[in-house]
Amino acid sequence: MTTIPLERKLAWVGLNLLPSLTPRRRELLLARCESPEEAWLALEHGPLFDLFGDAARQIWEERRRADPHKELKRAENEGARILILEEQDYPEPLREIPDPPPILYVLGQWREEDRVAVGMVGTRRCTSYGRLVAKKLAQELAEQGVTVVSGLAPGIDTAAHEGALLAGRTIAVLGTGLGKPYPAGSEKLMRRIAEQGAVISEFPWDMEGAPWTFPRRNRLIAGLSLLVVVVEAPERSGALITADYALEQGKEVLAVPGPITSEASVGTNRLLREGAKPVTSVDDILEELGRLPLGKARPRPEPRLAPPAAQVYELLALEPLSIEEIVERTGLSHAQASQILVELVLSGLAEELPGRRFVRKPR
Repeated sequence: MTTIPLERKLAWVGLNLLPSLTPRRRELLLARCESPEEAWLALEHGPLFDLFGDAARQIWEERRRADPHKELKRAENEGARILILEEQDYPEPLREIPDPPPILYVLGQWREEDRVAVGMVGTRRCTSYGRLVAKKLAQELAEQGVTVVSGLAPGIDTAAHEGALLAGRTIAVLGTGLGKPYPAGSEKLMRRIAEQGAVISEFPWDMEGAPWTFPRRNRLIAGLSLLVVVVEAPERSGALITADYALEQGKEVLAVPGPITSEASVGTNRLLREGAKPVTSVDDILEELGRLPLGKARPRPEPRLAPPAAQVYELLALEPLSIEEIVERTGLSHAQASQILVELVLSGLAEELPGRRFVRKPR
């Protein structure tokens, strides 16, 4: 394993800390200098007006305030790592995309098994149908050893992460720094994801999201994935940007059909008209993955259920039961038992048999 000099890592971290040093400007600077270290030092001596024009003084001021040592220490204290493109632990699939990020902040760990990954994206304003489908598909993919990649956003992204966490690995790619996740309050989910996968960002630790950062991160969701599934997307949606990136990277895009009356499915239905493969079950996704080595399937863990639901779930393991029989054995009301059964069926934990009898679904 090649050891990366600390000065090189600090130079890359420093360059990445400068908001006004856009990727294009950074490219111009690195073309003039022989190394990131030289580029970082060049910015210290004064504004480079011949290179950056009106932005030169702002970049110089940002360089004066930037502290890459502090940034490295901050990530380390939070249990995260900062990787540069040259390091061995840098996710290999991202090396292969156009414009790979020179810096990655990683909470958790990208593993070799995560090469077999599916991106699952969709609208923040999803329907209950879309949320259910995303969670179900993600769980079933994870059960087959497939890592699910998404963006941690509310709606479809969150449902995909939660479904994958029930059975395997998932990766979240943020459009903010790891210290400012969107939405606010998603830190708990972030930590769960880091325990069973990784949370990744190319942005500085305390950087907040901006209109351009979320579309930019979408290229990484596509880059980490062998294919992308769009569950629900209105006519204008960031999920469609991810689909475009996937196509540019030579990857397949699949879409979940939705009602023609639903605005949340306008984008996905358009993708289908344009040739995307429809997804009606997890088998459609697995078929598209083809003969890739999916690795050993992971056993589905026992679900974590609240006491009333857990009690009903245990009863269903014995024999098919009617709602009336469940009420009699548990002491629940008819309404409570009905609601629990609906939730168990929608979660794939139980199934309804003819005659309105219910049984635990084989696992």
